[in-house]
Amino acid sequence: MTLILLLAMTLMMAFAPKTSAQIGTIQPEKTNGYITVAPTLVGVGQQLTVNLFVVPLPTYPNGQPAYIGFNGIMVTITLPDGTKDTFAPTDATGGYPAGTSQALGAIYFFYTPTVVGNYSISFTMPAQNLTDIYYAGDYGNSTSYTGCSSNTFDFTVQSGIVLAGLLNGYPWAPLPNANVYWSFPINGNNREWSAIAGDWTGVISTMPAVNSITDMRWQPYGPGPSTPHVIWTQYSREGGIVGGSIGDLSYVGTTSSPAYSAVVIMDGYAYYNLPNTVPTGGYIGQFEEINLQTGQIVYVANGTITNGIHLFGNEFAQSNAAEAAQGGTVLLPASYGHFSQPVLWGTVTEGSTIYWMYYDAITGVLIKQFNNCSAARLIDGSVLAFGQQGSYAFSQGVASAVTGNPALAGDIFCWNMTSVVGTNWASGIVWKEPAPKPLTYVLPTIFAVSSDLSTIVYYNYQQYWAFNAVTGASKWNLTLPWQANANEEVPLGGGIDDFIIFNPTDTDFACYSILTGQLLFTTPSAASAPWTTGYSIYYTESNDLTNMYIAFPDGTIRAYSLTDGHQLWVNQDPPSTEYTSNVVPYTHGGSILMGGLFYEYGGYEPSYELDPIPRFAFTICVNVTTGATVWVLNGGVNPLAAADGIMIEGNQLNGLMYGIGKGPSATTVTAQQQVGGNVLIQGSVFDKSPIGSYSATITAMYPNGLPAISDDNMSVWMDYLYMQNATLLNAPPNCNGVPVSLTAVDSNGNSVNIGTVTSDGSGSFASQWTPTTPGLYQVYATFGGSNSYYSSYAETHATVASAASTTTPAPTATNAPSNLATTSDLVTYIAIVGIAIIIAIAIVGLVLYRKK
Repeated sequence: MTLILLLAMTLMMAFAPKTSAQIGTIQPEKTNGYITVAPTLVGVGQQLTVNLFVVPLPTYPNGQPAYIGFNGIMVTITLPDGTKDTFAPTDATGGYPAGTSQALGAIYFFYTPTVVGNYSISFTMPAQNLTDIYYAGDYGNSTSYTGCSSNTFDFTVQSGIVLAGLLNGYPWAPLPNANVYWSFPINGNNREWSAIAGDWTGVISTMPAVNSITDMRWQPYGPGPSTPHVIWTQYSREGGIVGGSIGDLSYVGTTSSPAYSAVVIMDGYAYYNLPNTVPTGGYIGQFEEINLQTGQIVYVANGTITNGIHLFGNEFAQSNAAEAAQGGTVLLPASYGHFSQPVLWGTVTEGSTIYWMYYDAITGVLIKQFNNCSAARLIDGSVLAFGQQGSYAFSQGVASAVTGNPALAGDIFCWNMTSVVGTNWASGIVWKEPAPKPLTYVLPTIFAVSSDLSTIVYYNYQQYWAFNAVTGASKWNLTLPWQANANEEVPLGGGIDDFIIFNPTDTDFACYSILTGQLLFTTPSAASAPWTTGYSIYYTESNDLTNMYIAFPDGTIRAYSLTDGHQLWVNQDPPSTEYTSNVVPYTHGGSILMGGLFYEYGGYEPSYELDPIPRFAFTICVNVTTGATVWVLNGGVNPLAAADGIMIEGNQLNGLMYGIGKGPSATTVTAQQQVGGNVLIQGSVFDKSPIGSYSATITAMYPNGLPAISDDNMSVWMDYLYMQNATLLNAPPNCNGVPVSLTAVDSNGNSVNIGTVTSDGSGSFASQWTPTTPGLYQVYATFGGSNSYYSSYAETHATVASAASTTTPAPTATNAPSNLATTSDLVTYIAIVGIAIIIAIAIVGLVLYRKK
């Protein structure tokens, strides 16, 4: 594929209109085909890459590169037993019909052999004409090409696995160790890292404006935070208690808190709307980009965003090219490849007119705008959208005009970006059909889109209608035998083509198929307490394609099988006297599923402007396999988005946003010889997370550095450090530090394992080591990392000498009698011995004197 793109870049320059050698070429032009397979040796079941291309490139008579590619291409693979498999290949970019090349005359696709032996591959292309729909001129508008047959290329398949870059990333395949710190952007060599890094396109409702893998709050890529460690804080808006004469009321209401922020994460950066911004320059509001790993603000831009969306290069280029073609030059869409451009999408409404706005995520610049739009559900990774434009809205039986494109009033529709002419959004309508007539005044709206884009569903709480997403033809309809309310029915999303509806009468969930409308199963009753049924409208949920996880206002989280609906486990949060239900309820706050962990907000329903806000709201983390609680973070934090191992939470009690995840650490060490050859080793392990808006507070509290704390103490530590827990501020918690491995290496390279020590609550550690051999040592202190911190180490040097020698003869040791029972006996004994020694010296002196 890379070779094709490089060839494309070169040949695009060669086909500039003013110098093209194609002008006046005798027709039909002769073509040649070439095909290769890489690698040439693979194992059974391994996916190899096939590249084929035709020369010369498809070009119009006036020298312009063709906007379309060659067609009718058929590939033949001869298997080891001589049988032939002939088919029309589909380009892996997904932007071209089967058998049709990219505009550069090339196709690449993947093939998985299932039999050991020798294979061969070739292709044919029929003769054809390419007609120019934009640039008819003096040289005509059609170019004729001969057919061709390619070379035959051989490859071999063996029974064992082959290690090769195109097959399994070898030698680049290993993922980073869980304790190794890495950052964005991810080097393109590390394709396998896609398993641990994925964007979050944003969720602000149970039925988001963009269908994506995260639309049901599931992040399938990367680990989730297994401790509540805060790595940064960022002011989102004013918040907290006013105090004084205003009393215990808050600065802002709960619905304008960070809990309701639309947060998008793309390419290692997070994006969210800023509050209280004044329309300027024709834009409404402002949004901000911050670094996901540091919380630092990158830019502030004009506009309002709702979701992120991946528009692949050739598709977005086609849309721009179609617009430019009205008077400009059509670019080769394939020259953009299949690369994804991170795009932020939002809407602006002025009067009854809706505008769709696309912003470049890297710069925040508005790059595309469509006018006179309608509300619709966009499909991530595609150029499609589906919607319904009502003719009137009803409130208490009174009809009023609906905001949106009046030409679509009363219709359901399919929209394609590449069909749009200029900024006229309506020109992208592929099909439209009259909307079904509801039994009530509640107009139908888009509800669900199947993962294969074959079926779309509209609903009005009690009725459901399904249509063919390609043609608009009716497929099935369903009327519930009970009345469901808003938010009580949810498409499971994430690749599950089903939806669930809460039955308030039987207090269970019914699961239906999006594709057929058939009832698949019902769950057991969830009526463990009256709060479950009475406030069923407030449950929140997620699923991982195997099970669904639902949090209820009665303080329970329940797991149900998506196979038959049976209940797997129940998690019950602690009782609380702050709420009338005697538990902290799970209402309609945030929930996120990531890395086998389910994160849920427990607290009062944020959409109600209750002030003062009830206390003790929290985020709970639950293991989805066992249902056991992993950690709880108090303080009013609410899960908003998650990607790349980091979760963003908003705090409705103080207006802050938090990054939760593993942070960097820093280790220090010193070594100093003591008396007798002992070496004192001491050092520290600090938390080097950016901290963000709390940096001044942390510096004041811990001027020597923020200590690294054990995973077991992390919940209480974060509650004390960031959530202003009054009890803990008055009596700071006594927390443990982290384990540090100490090692020494002598001048001969011999390693000595000194042992493992644990740092204390201030981050410090110390150990005494007695070497057996003198000399120069390198001393290493290694913190291997934890669920809260990445690893770090430090080294120092120590010179170890033998014990200090003396020229004074050592006194002869005299053993004290073993029968000395008391301290006074010992003192008496020492005194007697001392007198005896003095008398002995005197006698020796007298003898010497007499001899003299």
